[in-house]
Amino acid sequence: MSDTPMTADDVLRIAAYKDRSAALEAMVIAYSYHRVAADLATRLGREANNWYCYATWTSKAVGESLDLGPDSPFIEDFGRRLRVPQRFKRVFRAALLTLLGPSYQLGLALANRAIFLETASLAVNLWNDSPDRFLRVSPESDLTPTPPEFLTNLLSPADARYLKDAAQLMVEAAGADDPEVRAELMLGANIALSAYEQARAQAALELVLYRPVRWLTRVSWRSLRSLVTRRRFARFRLYAAAHADQPWLTRKLEDLWSSLYTRHLFAVRTPLSDIKVGRPLTAPAGVDMAKAWAPIQNEKVRKLAEEFITEDQEASTAGVTDWVSYRDRMRFIVSYFRVYQRVDALYRVPFDQQVAEGLAEEMRRGFVPDAISGMFDSRPGLRERRTKFYAYPAETDPDAHEMAHFDFEPFLEAIQLDPATK
Repeated sequence: MSDTPMTADDVLRIAAYKDRSAALEAMVIAYSYHRVAADLATRLGREANNWYCYATWTSKAVGESLDLGPDSPFIEDFGRRLRVPQRFKRVFRAALLTLLGPSYQLGLALANRAIFLETASLAVNLWNDSPDRFLRVSPESDLTPTPPEFLTNLLSPADARYLKDAAQLMVEAAGADDPEVRAELMLGANIALSAYEQARAQAALELVLYRPVRWLTRVSWRSLRSLVTRRRFARFRLYAAAHADQPWLTRKLEDLWSSLYTRHLFAVRTPLSDIKVGRPLTAPAGVDMAKAWAPIQNEKVRKLAEEFITEDQEASTAGVTDWVSYRDRMRFIVSYFRVYQRVDALYRVPFDQQVAEGLAEEMRRGFVPDAISGMFDSRPGLRERRTKFYAYPAETDPDAHEMAHFDFEPFLEAIQLDPATK
């Protein structure tokens, strides 16, 4: 691993690069999160995990789920969990690819890239001349062009106060001499960062989990009609619509599918094991649950935690019933942070040496955009290209073409949080 700390230019270059596959992009981001976690450890120590340790393993899992090739570990694992017989594996893969579609892969990748840009840019700037500055994808800014529909529909709004809290708590943690005090402050920063990024990811998560149901109930028959009439329809709008705005049958099936997936199929990746979120959270070997659940002394950290959990350990660590629910998801995540805060394995390099070296080389590809905010530099023919007939995967999801070739640069904004974080 490089001894040179990650910089804001590194983060921007990685997030702005558009020519990687979705799976490789997530793996590069996972390795970049690992680098940021290690850089922060030089100031915050390794007695407690910083948020970027957890993000490393989550992004690696995202990368594996975005690999939908013939030897996809995600599809193999999914089939194994559903106990699909060997003779039906090809049919199962074809059906799953149809249900997921390219908008699953590209939408999840785009959200992962945007969240990396926003959270990593905050971390690498903490002890620079402007420690409280971060980059945000801002389609709503007056300085940006009219954004494509998928951008506004895939990034949900989030309260920037959480980023301010995270920056302040990490700076305070770096100045704390008592390891217990520092650990509490880092826990608070972890909670604040997750509260922000989970809110940002809400729409993308709904697209990913609800898309199979929406394809079955709302898109499949319209696609057949479109083939006959040769009239296109707004597929992505149907996929990205709010759950509450769906027809009754679609809502019911979405609730059932999301609950089934959460309770029986979904797991959070860690270097020790995969945590099945539908089951109560238990302490890994070597972790004293009583110590991990000791009362939080710092008032600010305690209030952050109390937004999502209580001191009732059993209720807070209960299995999740629906991962789409922001409140239920955050309850589990905050409990996970408390229980796994001193599991040093989260600092491990998430890949073997040869793969890690390849990803380190991959990180250096591309160029830093010339500007991070400003007026849009209009490219001739952009509007016309939106109405062309696209080859696969756009023949099933026309918006996938724009998602695959999307440029963040015109939609980036540098945000000053608060000079008090210096």
